[in-house]
Order: sequence, then C-alpha cells, then structure tokens
Amino acid sequence: MQKYSKKIQVLLTEEQFQDLAEIADQRKKKLGVIVREAIEVYYLKKANQRKVSKAVDNLLEMPEMPVPENYQEWEEQYLKDKYSNI
Repeated sequence: MQKYSKKIQVLLTEEQFQDLAEIADQRKKKLGVIVREAIEVYYLKKANQRKVSKAVDNLLEMPEMPVPENYQEWEEQYLKDKYSNI
C-alpha cells in the first residue's frame, strides 16, 4: 500500500462536500480516497498520457538507422568502441 506523505487543504461549498460525501458513501470509500481518485483520473492520468505521447513522437522523429547485416559483428564492434576510452 502506498504511503501518503503530502497533505493539502481544500475548501468546498456545503453542496460540493455533501455531493462528494454521498459518492463516497455509495462507493463505500473514504472521502479522501474519492478526492485522490478524481485528481488521478482528471489531471494526473492526462499528464501521463501527454508524456507518453511526447515520448512516442520523439521516437518517431528519430532518423532511420541502417540495420546491421550481422548483429554479432556489430555488437562486438560497438562494445569495442564503447569501452575503448576506459
């Protein structure tokens, strides 16, 4: 189970509070859990999707690289080049 270590304070109208409390009651969850889930779904999930989308775009924008004819030879040369400065 994840340990929560940061705390925020949010002021709600009476109606907002009652509506959330009703949702929490219906789902048999604590009010804090409902609020965290809403934040996760509405804001954090979208932010994560944007990060993934950006990463995919960056990969697709990379130039094409030739495929080595013999992978073992290529790997051997790569490792020699990589560790030649050590």
